[in-house]
Amino acid sequence: MPERLPDHYDPNAVEQHVKQHWTDADAFPGVDAPAETSHAYEYAKRRAAERGAEADEEPFSFLDGPPFTSGRMHVGNAWGKVLKDALLRYHRMCGRAVLARPGYDTHGLPVEVNVERDHDFETKHAVEEYGVDRFVDECRAFVEDQRAVMDEEFRDLAVWMDWDDVYQTMDPEYVDTVWDAFAALYERGLVERGDQVVNTCPRCETAVSDSRLEYDDRTVDAVYVGFPLVGAGRDGTLLAWTTTPWTVVGNQFVAVDADGEYAAVAVDSDAVTTVGPLYVAAERVDAAMDALGVADGEYAVAETLPGSDLVGARYRHPLAERLPDHPTPEGTVAHADYVETGGDGTGLVHSAPGFGHEDFERASEGDLDLPTYSPVTLDGRFTDEAGPFAGLAVHGEGRRAVADALDEAGALLGSERFTHEYPRCPRCDTDVVMRAAEQWLVRVTGLKADLLDAVEETTWYPAETRDGRFRNTVEAAPDWNVSRQRYWGSPLPVWHCEGCGRDTVASSRADLAERAGLDEVPEDPHRPVVDEVTVPCPDCGSEAERVADVLDVWFDSAVASWASLRERPSETPRPENWPADLVVEGNDQTRGWFLMQLYLGVAFADRAPYEEVLMHGWALLDGEGMSKSRGHVLRPPEVADAHGRDALRAHLLGHEQQGQDVTMTSEMTGVGTTRERFDVVWNVARFAAMFMAEDGYEPSVALVADPDERRVLDEWVLARLREVAERATAGFEEREPNVALDAVLDFLVADVSRYYVQTVRDRVWTPDSTADKRAAYDTLGTVLGVCVRLLAPFAPHLAERLYRALDGPADAGEPTVHATDWPDADALGLPDESELVEQVGALRAVEGAVATARQEMGRKHRWPVVEVVVETDEERVAAAVETHRELLADRTNAAAVSLTDRYPARERVIVPEMDAVGPAFRDDAAAVADAVEGRPAEELPLTATVDGAEYEVTAEMVSVVERVPDGVRRVPFDGGTVYVDESLPEGLRREGLARDVTRRAQEMRADLDLAVDERVRLTVRTDDEALAAAVTDHAADVRSAVRVDDLTVLAGGDSGADAHTREWTVDGSAVTLAMEPTSGSRA
Repeated sequence: MPERLPDHYDPNAVEQHVKQHWTDADAFPGVDAPAETSHAYEYAKRRAAERGAEADEEPFSFLDGPPFTSGRMHVGNAWGKVLKDALLRYHRMCGRAVLARPGYDTHGLPVEVNVERDHDFETKHAVEEYGVDRFVDECRAFVEDQRAVMDEEFRDLAVWMDWDDVYQTMDPEYVDTVWDAFAALYERGLVERGDQVVNTCPRCETAVSDSRLEYDDRTVDAVYVGFPLVGAGRDGTLLAWTTTPWTVVGNQFVAVDADGEYAAVAVDSDAVTTVGPLYVAAERVDAAMDALGVADGEYAVAETLPGSDLVGARYRHPLAERLPDHPTPEGTVAHADYVETGGDGTGLVHSAPGFGHEDFERASEGDLDLPTYSPVTLDGRFTDEAGPFAGLAVHGEGRRAVADALDEAGALLGSERFTHEYPRCPRCDTDVVMRAAEQWLVRVTGLKADLLDAVEETTWYPAETRDGRFRNTVEAAPDWNVSRQRYWGSPLPVWHCEGCGRDTVASSRADLAERAGLDEVPEDPHRPVVDEVTVPCPDCGSEAERVADVLDVWFDSAVASWASLRERPSETPRPENWPADLVVEGNDQTRGWFLMQLYLGVAFADRAPYEEVLMHGWALLDGEGMSKSRGHVLRPPEVADAHGRDALRAHLLGHEQQGQDVTMTSEMTGVGTTRERFDVVWNVARFAAMFMAEDGYEPSVALVADPDERRVLDEWVLARLREVAERATAGFEEREPNVALDAVLDFLVADVSRYYVQTVRDRVWTPDSTADKRAAYDTLGTVLGVCVRLLAPFAPHLAERLYRALDGPADAGEPTVHATDWPDADALGLPDESELVEQVGALRAVEGAVATARQEMGRKHRWPVVEVVVETDEERVAAAVETHRELLADRTNAAAVSLTDRYPARERVIVPEMDAVGPAFRDDAAAVADAVEGRPAEELPLTATVDGAEYEVTAEMVSVVERVPDGVRRVPFDGGTVYVDESLPEGLRREGLARDVTRRAQEMRADLDLAVDERVRLTVRTDDEALAAAVTDHAADVRSAVRVDDLTVLAGGDSGADAHTREWTVDGSAVTLAMEPTSGSRA
């Protein structure tokens, strides 16, 4: 039996009520209390079997990208998890056993930096003085505290994942999987130690991956540096430009575009004291001379030449005398693909292989094969190899000292202010330094062809990302530096023998224990515990010690597809539920998790570890990205307290999900709008539950009434329901849940609440149990039953509350709506009536036009109009009006509805255009205009007579407008025009007055909080005879609409002390209504 719902939707009360129900009913293991019997996946398999899932319905394997446990989440973090949850709820309702083990990324700098801040540590030295063991213990404790907070916040948003079985990258078993992957890659020759240019944070003293970098605009002094040519051939100076003068210390070659055009510029100016011409890209000559302070007339292009003529030229390093340890005091000019002869700079690129990715790659090629020279320490200071600059910070005094030295050497030829993006550490905001250093590298470049083939086998949403951004990222990806010089992470499982140079790699803690001869497998694989374990070298017997690095956190998360299944990448065959059916993350993961997973998937299984990728955008607050460090965040509890968790979820899911950003405002206006739509949904359900409960009607999601008993609009709303259910399903299948949500809410608000419910109020109000009432209940019950299920993935609390209210607390067939079947239009027998849907759509367009006419007339809908004429030349509109004329008359409250292809009283008349009439007729223009205005357009061209003079008026001098007779209101709509008769005969006026009194009497029933079936005594007192006559004439309608047993109409006076009395004004006349329940009388 349906349950009466409160008058108003209180989201927080609903959500707390539902959460308690879920807990009491053990609705989903691991949601609010530990599961007693099984984890969520086992529960899902059991439920799928109980519901008779088809044999071909494979389990749905979802891989949760692990977020950092770095503190309370903001709305952007919530969006990703809520999106995942909605998709998983859909697949569960489709009968699939869903594997959804949540994960957390628990290692790395995000955690370390938070612990360092607690102690005001500024350097790694401070950490080591404090004690690595204590520091690591605090990192672990921080993770555990933050994970508990994040668990609770995700659960509070009704994210149903297997919270009893979370995977964490810090768990020993997970680290075993990480080591297994590294060891297997090493055995396959895909891991080696070598030099690579890496982004280094001087403050954190570790490498930072490209995908983690953040960028800020920096305005710096960009300098023009001269590199003097030496040896046979050309004389003069190569002119290069750089925004980082400190990198000139590491210069080893100058790059040009061999196919570009260059100029040898002769300079005769005190601003430049170099000998011979300056070499600059031809199209940059003027800009470069201006930057050097060389005036027009003080320079000339002596020669133009291709860049290939410069290739092979030798030059002297401008600081060679100051850098005795520099390996290449004389550099070479070389071609490089990264050189551009247009844009900023000079078209010659100063190249320091030890300080730049592209420079390093070019220097490693056979025609150059330069030695690595990168005289900068991990903390961003010059080493002793940098001579007089040793110990100076490259981003501080080192930059200035190098610039000064270039100036003293006569090589600093000019400078200019320049703004450009520069990378910084995402955790401490320190500008990074690019430097070459020995690192452990996964050689993914050798897998490039296989990686690109694997990309082709995946499906992406949005589709263009796969073949655009992601493919480009894979093509450009360098070898993967997986080593980090920090403390809290999966230790690099490499033990190095100093005696013979042999490296030993452990594939697990058990493997390490066996190699080291330990009695027990180490429980904790982290530093510093694992650092203390030594391994006998298999070659020379010396004790090998562990390489101090930890692994990149991306390597941790890249093994998640195996670790989350408790499997090992090196093992064959592939485990069950691998690869994952779906991964869902933000668009930054094209250079992060999506990419790193691809590397390992191809390395171990020759395919990606995921079938589908859904990539969403960023969550913005007031147009800017959210940032915890800047305090620019909006947190879920703030929004939930104001508007409810479901409104937040639906707002986030109501925007396009594929690659697009979602925007929030500090005022939470968008969430508030969604909440208002839920108010409408609640009111529809409350209306239905109230009347069904009164009549003892038990709704069913399946249609049970005889179709012949259904009215036209019953059939229409069910046909629309079919469309909505099919669109919602397509939305989820196409990974566009926003399409599904819009379809459901638009239908419930616009079609059900504002239209269909208005048509069934009178049908369910009647006290008699009729076939017509049963058909209305049957239709409404199916509409709500289906829509509650369609809403469940978006608004799980609201859907649960309405499901249980409509099915009855004790009668619901499942412990939760989320365990019911996803609606199937065919299985439910919903009619397929596209023509009827189109016809009612046309009728509603007509209704809208009539409503506009009423508004212009000042005529309320309760007051009838004499006639509505529909003018149309479109067959679809004409057929709709002709077929459903009676329905349209009822919906527009019109005494008559007529249909025509041309409204007979419509006239086309002339309106003079004074811009044309004035110049033509000058002083007589106004008189001519008066003479022709309003005349039929068919008379054009015509002759106007003014004071005996005749004037020819042509069509070019006038406009033609359409006019209708006075007393008729004309409003166009899509497909035609409506004409509404504004007259109000006395009979219709009385009907309108009676309806106004009825509405006020119904409001008084609400004042008395009467049950639907309670009947009343009503006394109407007024001195207005016309008003009294109106009520008397329509007494039967008043009795039926207000459920009146005794209706009395009297002249003004006392209404009785026992009655509920209110004074009203109806159409300008005073009326007093007195109402009291009829003792013991119920409908």
